[in-house]
Amino acid sequence: MPGGQPDPLRGRAPAGLCCVQAGRTRRAARAVVGPAAVALALSVAVAQAAGEATPQVPVTRVHPTRYRATVEVSGQIAAVQSATIAAQRAGVIGTVLFHSGETVTKGEVLLRFDDGVERAQVALDRAKLDQAGRTIARDRKLRAISGVSEAQVETDQAGYAEAAAQLALDTARENRRIVRAPFGGILGIRRVSAGDYLAQGATITTITQTDPLRVLFAVPETELAGIGFGDAFRFTAPGAGGNDGTDAAAAQIGRILALSPQLNATTRARMVEGRIANPDHTLMPGAFGTVTIATGTPVAAYRVPATAVDYGPLGSFVYAVDQHASKSVVRAVYVKILSTAGATTIIRAAKATPLNTIVAIGGFKLQDGEGIVPETAGALQAARVKPGAKS
Repeated sequence: MPGGQPDPLRGRAPAGLCCVQAGRTRRAARAVVGPAAVALALSVAVAQAAGEATPQVPVTRVHPTRYRATVEVSGQIAAVQSATIAAQRAGVIGTVLFHSGETVTKGEVLLRFDDGVERAQVALDRAKLDQAGRTIARDRKLRAISGVSEAQVETDQAGYAEAAAQLALDTARENRRIVRAPFGGILGIRRVSAGDYLAQGATITTITQTDPLRVLFAVPETELAGIGFGDAFRFTAPGAGGNDGTDAAAAQIGRILALSPQLNATTRARMVEGRIANPDHTLMPGAFGTVTIATGTPVAAYRVPATAVDYGPLGSFVYAVDQHASKSVVRAVYVKILSTAGATTIIRAAKATPLNTIVAIGGFKLQDGEGIVPETAGALQAARVKPGAKS
């Protein structure tokens, strides 16, 4: 510029050109930012809509119960009555009246020895007794007319008593030639046949009463608390199926009848005797099984569905359903699992927290303090199944 003055427009763009460039920049910015802003707004709207939808959750009422811990020990079955039937006197077998494995009643005749001599002796004794009786009758008539002395009457009465005693003795000997069942039960394998000669004490067969049965088991000293006379226990014999040929384990409920008054010095356990019913005769004496018995003091607990229990870093918990005004809110309650059997779990709430209604299933989708719409499991399932559709 003339005179050495600096040019004020040097280094600047013309004003019109600046305005054009600024306009192009704003339009580019809107073109870039516009789609991101729309996407963000849509996501916020969806999130807000999802937050406003209160989930329908199946709930159930808990059932208070009393729970005792259980212990499992090994047990053995024994017969209430079992005997070996043997010959009381030596002799030849006349008739065998039983078969192996037969069920008999008390007093039923099983075997007869050849008792011809004994029967003859009993017949002779009866004849002597009858004669002594007639003598006594004659003495009474003669005594009325002083036809016989008092001493003779007494002698004849003693003779009558002796004849009666001899008949009773020989009748008992004859009865010993007959073998009878001492009690009702099932016979074992027959070991004799008609015509065999048996020595005194020789085994004829065995007999066992199979209903009811005894169960013998030992309870460790540390588990004896709370076990007493009359307590129930469950005996399970693996492989003892029913009459249909199945191999499923047979479980029987029994009662404790006796406890040993002392501990075993070696095992530090107390012997216990129980009794179980065996109407189907599926259990056999000598078999082993598992005895499950409750020990300790009963504690207050709750019976809940197994699906109601959830698991977190701090332990097991269930969601209790509380009512806040007109709104149902879930609250996490930590519990201790005492036992689980099938679809049912026995729990005990921490700090004795009372429970009334809990979430039955799907608690892993909820958060502590979240609002829900409680529905019974059956009603919720029916609502999800459309008419005419297969569930």
